[in-house]
Amino acid sequence: MPARIRADLRNDVAEGVFPVPHDPDRLFAVGGTDNGERIFWITDPVDEPDRWHIAVNEARGPRWFAFGGSLTEFLGSVFTGRTSVPQFPRGLLDEAPGFTRSRPVLWKPVLLAESAAPVDTASIRAWARANGYDVPARGRVPAEIRRAWEQAVS
Repeated sequence: MPARIRADLRNDVAEGVFPVPHDPDRLFAVGGTDNGERIFWITDPVDEPDRWHIAVNEARGPRWFAFGGSLTEFLGSVFTGRTSVPQFPRGLLDEAPGFTRSRPVLWKPVLLAESAAPVDTASIRAWARANGYDVPARGRVPAEIRRAWEQAVS
């Protein structure tokens, strides 16, 4: 997702649609609102993440807001009311802040068929030729021939 957002920002710069006050290649999306505003780390200097500041863009407009502190400082300042971000809705603090946990796609093991003893492909080839199949003398035994052989011998 950050790469797609960054590409959109590059297009905005190239087309002059909305001004982007920072190099899009130095912006990394770290959050957003349900309205569509995005919260970015300004990743400059690249090798000093403790010095990265925050930028917020307007969802469907040209405005940007900059915060001269870390992401933690930004969230603390916004949620305690010390900082007001013009792009955020007026009633932002009317309800308790909430966070939606990321739901990564979990890896699930693929159940493989029960492993059988190794099969001598020469015997499969001999069976295939005896039953009218055209089977190569070398290389992989085609899957359809292997399946036919398995059905015949099981």
